[in-house]
Amino acid sequence: MAGLVGSAAQSDQLARVASNLGALNAQNALTLVNRQLSLAQTRLATGRKLNTAEDDPANLTIATKLRARAEGFMQALDNLGDSKNFLATAEGALQKINDILVKVRTKSQQAISDIMGSTERSDIEKEIEGYLAEISDINNETQWNGRKLLQISGGGADVIFQTGANADNTISFKFGRTTGHSSSNLHLDGVSNRGHVNSSSSAQAYMSSVDSAIASISVSLREVGSMMARLTFKEEQVTVAHANTEAAFSRIMNADIAREQVKATTFLILQQIATASLSQANANPQAVLALFR
Repeated sequence: MAGLVGSAAQSDQLARVASNLGALNAQNALTLVNRQLSLAQTRLATGRKLNTAEDDPANLTIATKLRARAEGFMQALDNLGDSKNFLATAEGALQKINDILVKVRTKSQQAISDIMGSTERSDIEKEIEGYLAEISDINNETQWNGRKLLQISGGGADVIFQTGANADNTISFKFGRTTGHSSSNLHLDGVSNRGHVNSSSSAQAYMSSVDSAIASISVSLREVGSMMARLTFKEEQVTVAHANTEAAFSRIMNADIAREQVKATTFLILQQIATASLSQANANPQAVLALFR
């Protein structure tokens, strides 16, 4: 080992008892073994290969960056889950509006038949107005953290979804419509439409308007579905990236327990040998006493 005196030089010192070089070499060897044994035992106890910056400064720096990136991926997965829930809420509201529009269409179709009198058509009109009011309520009341989801339209700001480990890993979303999804936005009420089931021809025209509204809601549902599919792809990619980053971090920071156990056993044996050697080296100067007999 480094720092030990050569055997020839040591043999020349056997008669010089004031300095026991053999014992000093054995002590140095024991100190080195104890240090290595302590390191192996610490790694076994903590499960970490790098326990202090002293162990490997460069790799510790790399591992610290990998840890931050791995945590970033974990937060990104949470963000992606929240974003999908955000969109799922909007999707549920759009599905309900679509269900209501199907009922409005059915009532409009019912009013086309001339077997309906003015009183019956008036009752149908009132039922339709109730449905339209509910559509507007859904448009206004579907919210997430105070934001009206169905009014994220082409005329407003995008919604930003954070999707990766870095600050600039984002995608944006908004509906292609320039307005929201109320009955007015869907052109189903207002002066031009109200009362338009009071005759066969007006009911036919109104039914056509409802078909256009259903088509419009279908487009919004498609936009939500496409974004959710994209977020799912992002989720899969981030999951793989996180696993690979964790693997790289583990390779640098975490101890190979089997290897460290072998090292600890080896150094434990060497410790016992070095201790015995030190004991023997301490006894060697007694041989000089034979010169006085």
